[in-house]
Amino acid sequence: MLANPYRGETQEVYWIVGIGLARRHATPVRPGAQPGGEWIPSLCEVWMRVPFATLAGRTPRSTAITERCPQCTEAVDGRGFTGRHWDF
Repeated sequence: MLANPYRGETQEVYWIVGIGLARRHATPVRPGAQPGGEWIPSLCEVWMRVPFATLAGRTPRSTAITERCPQCTEAVDGRGFTGRHWDF
């Protein structure tokens, strides 16, 4: 869901590493609200699968991945979105 431009809200996007991907992509869809394996779109129009939750007490593998998709980065910067890393 995109922010309402008349209410002064800032759109928040989530930087995630989809299943089988090697870099982070930005998505306006809150990944925690989707089941693991669900397909969601990124800002660069790549469809990715939401990762499955990591077992309690373990560190998600995606925390080591910091590289961001250049097209998603351009879209976030150009539209003034705020973003946060989301690891499972």
